[in-house]
Amino acid sequence: MQLERSSWTVIDEAAPTTALVPVGSTEQHGPHAPVGTDTTVANEIAVAADGETDRETVVVPPIPVGVAPYHGRFPGTLSVSPETLRRYVRDVVTSFSGTSVETVVLVNGHGGNGGTLSHLSREVTASDSTDLDVYPWEWMRAIEDHVGHAGEIETSVLLYLCPEDVGEPVDGDAAEWDTVVDGGVVRHFTDEFSENGAVGDATGATAEQGEQAFETAVDSLVSYLERLE
Repeated sequence: MQLERSSWTVIDEAAPTTALVPVGSTEQHGPHAPVGTDTTVANEIAVAADGETDRETVVVPPIPVGVAPYHGRFPGTLSVSPETLRRYVRDVVTSFSGTSVETVVLVNGHGGNGGTLSHLSREVTASDSTDLDVYPWEWMRAIEDHVGHAGEIETSVLLYLCPEDVGEPVDGDAAEWDTVVDGGVVRHFTDEFSENGAVGDATGATAEQGEQAFETAVDSLVSYLERLE
């Protein structure tokens, strides 16, 4: 069930026990992929898992702007501070306190949100002021292969989900996310190691590969939800 497409009476009757909160980002994804990539993928995974799990779930409208200051030199990128994201997501999550929802899963589509959402999950779960258990989940961790930034896998998923939004896939100007040398960060911004913003070679991306990766992520989320029981 998708929250924004349901009336309050339908939600009341369904009495969902688990809320899925897609958290994405609005940031550059190279010259071929849309800036809403992370939000789109996270939301589609949550909706698909909602349709497959046996748990009584509800999908919350996605949170579209995350922590992405390092992409800020590219047009179209939006970003909020970790504190802003933490407070906003916390307010959304705790809206379920006192309702039928007992468990909240933050379906994250952007690596830059990871640390903030992990800390928030522990904070809310441990709080005496709510009766919720909150867990972070990232689709990138459910895929065995490395998921680059607008690389082959991520672009393939987009070609499966929204091919009309994808331009001609390109080879990124960096093979991997190269910001750390000798244990320290030497590049604060993406354009310092990838001029076109992409990381990895997306020229081999296919919708068929994207469907497989997407289904793997959905199956993993469904399995994760069962594990939480």
